[in-house]
Amino acid sequence: MVDNRRRFRLSYALMNTRLVFALSALLLIPSSPPTARADTPLAKVGSRLITMEELQKTLNSTPYGMPRGKAIDPGSRDVMARMLGELINAELLYHEAAALKVRERAEFKIEAGKHRKELLADKYRDGLLEKITADPAVVKKYAKEKSVSPESAKAMIVNERRKKAEADESAALFERYKVRYSPIVVKGSPDSLRDDDLLVTASAFKISYLELKPLMERVGDKNGLLDVLAQMVEREMFAARATEAGLDKDKDFLADEEGFERDLAVATLRTELENRFKPGSREVSEYLSHHGGLKFKPRKVEVLMIVAKTEEEANAIRREALNGANFYELAANRSIAPNARANAGRIGPMMMGEHPYNSVEKAILRLNPGEITSPIKGDKGYAIYKLISITPEEVRSGAEMREEAVKTIVSNKMEKHLDELYKSTKVETYPFPSD
Repeated sequence: MVDNRRRFRLSYALMNTRLVFALSALLLIPSSPPTARADTPLAKVGSRLITMEELQKTLNSTPYGMPRGKAIDPGSRDVMARMLGELINAELLYHEAAALKVRERAEFKIEAGKHRKELLADKYRDGLLEKITADPAVVKKYAKEKSVSPESAKAMIVNERRKKAEADESAALFERYKVRYSPIVVKGSPDSLRDDDLLVTASAFKISYLELKPLMERVGDKNGLLDVLAQMVEREMFAARATEAGLDKDKDFLADEEGFERDLAVATLRTELENRFKPGSREVSEYLSHHGGLKFKPRKVEVLMIVAKTEEEANAIRREALNGANFYELAANRSIAPNARANAGRIGPMMMGEHPYNSVEKAILRLNPGEITSPIKGDKGYAIYKLISITPEEVRSGAEMREEAVKTIVSNKMEKHLDELYKSTKVETYPFPSD
């Protein structure tokens, strides 16, 4: 089942970060996650605090391509710091969305109402099914009959019992709410239906074709329409029953509903801003003329890095490396990056060239594998990079170049917009707790 509770979660998050930031974050910030109470404040935007608990929940619920439910080891302060920055950005956008009264719009209320019913239906269904189990003796007998393990036998028995319980409850609620399908659902064709046609009526709800219309491209024919309609009927029945049971007053439900609506407001505003920031063809052409790096596709690279306090120290370390000293040992013993000893200077693999090349990328991309850059000044000192490996250079097509230019222009305008919001809103950030 798709988790509707998180489908808008962090739609605003993980905006593209330039490599120069990623490189400095990876090795210039202590790598062990901070130990702190859940209510430890990390930032304040306006009057709203962002706590360690919220940050951890965000890290553990979305990202980085990992399966939901598998806890993500934040790994380092850089990951946490970047995500905190995105939470601050989201809060800034929510303030703007609130000023624009996004949550008062009709289309917003429709989407929020759908989610409310989905959440209530899930809550009622979970309560109905969570206590269903199987007697050990029954499990043992079933495992023997089917030649499966006791664990598999129990899972199969419980699954079948849950299906039956859900079907029985649906049938009971169908009668409870006097659900009736309109004849036009069976006799008519989807193409003949109008927005205001009532497809289902019941004592607690009604379903019009307008509610199904957005799904018709996906479901296609009448059979698909009937399947989706059956799912909507079950959602409505379970949500109505949950409301009767007072589950809509549950504290966790109300918090989840509010969280979703805040995320939806941010997602709605972000979409509007991105549409507003889309450049015209002339702006794209001018941008491409000044950013030749977009001609090439991103390249996957692996590098080593050493950071020294001064340019003189960096040059001295570079000379030792060029004279045959082991770069890994130099990184572990001489780099001032806090976790250099553990990583031996390793960075990557990572992609370069997803944006117009910055100075670090340009320096690295000029190297052949095994070569070392001259010292490059950063926020924490002077860094030298040794290229280990790089994928071959590939040229983008004209259409791909224009697509990347549009993405980059929109991203840059969004960053500028967020900077303006940051300046006009009282934002406070607090140091991460000590380990």
